[in-house]
Amino acid sequence: MQTEIDAHNIPVGCPMHDAGARFRPFVHEGMYDLFAELRATVPIFYSPEIDYWVVTRREDVIAVLRDHERFSAVNATQPVTPWPPEMLQFLVDQGFTNESVQVACDPPRHTRVRSHVQGFLNPKRLQSYEAQVRDLVRGYVAAMQGKESVDLVDALTYELPARTAFLLLGVKDVDPRRVKAWTELRVKLMHGHPSREEQMAAADELLDFWRFSCDLFEQRKRAPQDDYPSFLLASRGGDDSKLTENEIKSLTFALLLAAHETTSNASANLLLELLRRPTDWQALVDDPTLIPNAVEEGLRYVSSVVAWRRQAKESVEVGGTALPAGTKFLLSLASAGRDEATFENGETFDIRRKNARAHVAFGNGIHFCMGAPIARMQMRMMLEELTAAFPAMTLMREQPIDIAGVLTFRGPTRLPVRLNG
Repeated sequence: MQTEIDAHNIPVGCPMHDAGARFRPFVHEGMYDLFAELRATVPIFYSPEIDYWVVTRREDVIAVLRDHERFSAVNATQPVTPWPPEMLQFLVDQGFTNESVQVACDPPRHTRVRSHVQGFLNPKRLQSYEAQVRDLVRGYVAAMQGKESVDLVDALTYELPARTAFLLLGVKDVDPRRVKAWTELRVKLMHGHPSREEQMAAADELLDFWRFSCDLFEQRKRAPQDDYPSFLLASRGGDDSKLTENEIKSLTFALLLAAHETTSNASANLLLELLRRPTDWQALVDDPTLIPNAVEEGLRYVSSVVAWRRQAKESVEVGGTALPAGTKFLLSLASAGRDEATFENGETFDIRRKNARAHVAFGNGIHFCMGAPIARMQMRMMLEELTAAFPAMTLMREQPIDIAGVLTFRGPTRLPVRLNG
C-alpha cells in the first residue's frame, strides 16, 4: 500500500486541496456540476468542514459499501454536529434508549437483526400492500380535482409516503404531518448542522417521537396485529438472544423515519425533473409503460439520498489514496449515479436509459434498503395516477423552487404546478 496521506498536510494548490475547499457539504446548488468536474481527476478528496473524505466514483462507492469487513457502518447516522453533553444526559435521564440496530451497525449484530426484519420487509410482503397504496394515491389525486394549481409537495409527496409507512405499522388516526415534523427534526439532528440552541430545543420533541414509538410497541405487545412491530415481537418469541424489546422499539423508531422521508424527497425530485421537461411528461402520458424506467432514472439522476457514510476499520486504499484506520468517508451516491464510466452521458436525464436501474440510490451490499420495493411502488403509482388525471400538468416556472436538505438527504420544499396546463 502507498504511504498514508495526512488530511491536514495536503499541499495548498493541488487538485485534492482545491476540491476540498470548493465542496460545500450542506449546499445543494452546484453540487452535481462540481462532482462532474472532479470524477475524472479527483476521485477522492478531504472535506475539512466535516472531517470526511469524499468518494466520487461509482466503482469506489460500491466497493466500500460491499466491504463490511474493512469498513464500518457505525457512523452512518452519527450526528454530524455532536450533541451537547447536557442534551445527551437529559435524553438518558428521560429514558431515551434508542439503539443503532440496522443501517448503523455491523455484523454479527446486523446479521442477526436483519434476519428477523426481512421476514416482514421483503418484496412479497411489501407487494401485498399494493391495493392499499393505490387507494391512498388515488385519494390524494382526487383531492386535487377541480383546482387550477397546487403545490405537489404539500398536496401529495409530503404526506403519502408517511401514510404508506402507517400501513406497515398498523397505525391509524395519526396526523402524518406530526410524524413528518418529528422525522425532519431527527434528520436535522443526525445529518444537519444545527446550532447548540437548536439542538437543546429539539430534545423534548425527540423524546416525544421516541415515546410515540415505545407506546406503539407496548400496544402491540398487549394486542398483536398484522403489522411490523407485532411481527418482530412474534419473531423474538420472548428470547433476548433473537431480539430484545429495546431493539424492537428502536426498529419501530427507525421505520417511522426511513419508510417515508427518502421516498417523499425522491418522488418530488422525480416530478420536478419530469415537469422541467414537458416532452418527457408527455411521453409518459402517451405511453405509461415508460413509467417504471422513468422512476429508476429519477433515482439515478436525482437521488434523494445524496450521500452515505462509512468508517475504516483498518488501513485502506480508496480511489488510489491510502488512508489510516478510523478515516471517515462520505460516499457520494449523487456523484456515483452520474458516473460516465457506467452511465453514458450521465449528466443527461433520459427516461429511456437502458441501465438506469444500475443506480445506487438504495445503497449496496448487506445494508441495501429493504424498503426499495415499496418506495418504487409509490413513485410508480404517483406517476401513473397523475399522468392519467392531469395530462397537461405544467410547472409554474415563475415561482422559485428550493432544494433543501442536510448532508445526506435532498428534495424540493415545494413544487407549484398548474394542473391543466
